[in-house]
Amino acid sequence: MKYVHLITLIAILFISGCKNNTETNTTKNSVTDTTTSTDMEANTSISNANGVNIGGFNLDPLEIFANGKKYLHKSKPNKHKFYTNGTMVYEVKFKESSFKLRDKNSNLLWKVKIYPDKIKISDNEENENAYIIKKYPEKIKIKRNNIELTQVKLDQSTLYANDKIIYKISNNPDSYVFAILAIDAIPEDQRIFILAELLKQL
Repeated sequence: MKYVHLITLIAILFISGCKNNTETNTTKNSVTDTTTSTDMEANTSISNANGVNIGGFNLDPLEIFANGKKYLHKSKPNKHKFYTNGTMVYEVKFKESSFKLRDKNSNLLWKVKIYPDKIKISDNEENENAYIIKKYPEKIKIKRNNIELTQVKLDQSTLYANDKIIYKISNNPDSYVFAILAIDAIPEDQRIFILAELLKQL
């Protein structure tokens, strides 16, 4: 009788192990398929210096790709709400010549103020200690508190920061606002959201 129970237990464990392996493989395949899909669907895709795709966007209709996910938006008066898999992740609220990127709880992440010749980005309502992106005749500069942090150059589809390649863009970027990708203090996925919204407005 003991042998019968032992054999039954072994059989149950074997079947359970096979099921777990199948579920694991299915999950891995699902993640891979999602990542490949987001790479292909973005009209503008962004890769790091090693050629690894980090995301991208479409402007019409507005869609964001980041962290292997696709984010769709719902438009409301003076507001975009971004969702992935039915869950709201970010909110963009607009005012004249500015917008704010907020989290799902409407907490401020970044305030972006647009001027004729520059962009100011800060993590507070007062725009204090803002990062300033400004285009000069042969370069783009990022400053903070009157201190130059980074010189950015766009050469066809390549973005340089202080003469070092940091990103590759799938099409030739023709706007200095792509320099926002060089601000490391802003999380990478949030840079993509801000960049897409800037290009949508300019």
